[in-house]
Amino acid sequence: MLAVVTLDGRIRLVDAATGMTRWAVQSYQESIYCHVAISPDGKFLASVGVSDESWKLWDGANGEVCVTGARHDGTGACVCKVTRSGLRTSLDEGCPVQAHTSGLSAVAFSPCGQTLATGGGAFTVILWDAQTGKAELMLEKLTDWVTSVSFSADGARLASASDGGSIRVWDAITGALLRAIPDAHGSLVTWVQFAPTDGRRLASSGYDNTLKQWDINSGAMISSVEGDRFAVPSPDGRTIATAGGHCVANVLLFDAATGALRFRMVGHQDSLFSAALSPDGSMLAAGSFAGTCKVWDSSTGALRHAIELEEWICCISMGQHPRLGAGSQVLGLDEELLRMILDRV
Repeated sequence: MLAVVTLDGRIRLVDAATGMTRWAVQSYQESIYCHVAISPDGKFLASVGVSDESWKLWDGANGEVCVTGARHDGTGACVCKVTRSGLRTSLDEGCPVQAHTSGLSAVAFSPCGQTLATGGGAFTVILWDAQTGKAELMLEKLTDWVTSVSFSADGARLASASDGGSIRVWDAITGALLRAIPDAHGSLVTWVQFAPTDGRRLASSGYDNTLKQWDINSGAMISSVEGDRFAVPSPDGRTIATAGGHCVANVLLFDAATGALRFRMVGHQDSLFSAALSPDGSMLAAGSFAGTCKVWDSSTGALRHAIELEEWICCISMGQHPRLGAGSQVLGLDEELLRMILDRV
């Protein structure tokens, strides 16, 4: 299955084999920086947007909201002041509710699917119980907007990346900061992810158009190659797909071990800011500003089909039927935030 988020704030669940839309919902307002993730069992989707301070968990079968993350909205235990329309006028420092205070731009499921990690503009990362929507752990030693989060394969560690170029690794149980790499990339880090088969290594990409690998134990850089701004690894860790850099209308598939280019997927007529590999690694998808999502066979590079939408595709995520395995995700940028970021770097 393929989850597609477009600039109008709609989330669509599409059958990647046929291109047919299963369901579509209005999630956020227009011009959002969004991220979606598919749960490891394929049953749920989690979404965040820069226009909202909380996350949503969607039922993959019907598109209904199952859980909404806690927020400072003046209800329940929250003591913050809000207007009658629900607009928060002040944040009470003594409020017992743990929640974000600004829009969100990163989300990831833990390997067991029971925990969600979210991050965004308030320089915090929060770990949540995905079933109840309650915060379990808040990580606050950050100084920049959080752009990406990723759990290690055993769920014991969490990595976060920022628009200031830094990467941090945390103990996902205690919240202790295990490693900080303050200048991992020269500017915004677009993506960070643990190696699927090795919790010691971490991969990242950024607006400096490089793909890097890091040794988490020492913080040393293992390798750095020129690539694109957005990347996603295959489930077995053998290949990495990249998009959105110097080959903005193409998707490149690299051998992760050697850095050799395996395939160059062409055919898009506009810039790309999102790409995803299917859980079994057999399909590679990419969405463009022109509203086209193309799906290729990752073993041959052959185009399987194209899905035409009317809106700029901000983010896509791939997952299979709940019986068939885990999902993978990659973030996307909307035009408004992109311009703001480019003005800063």
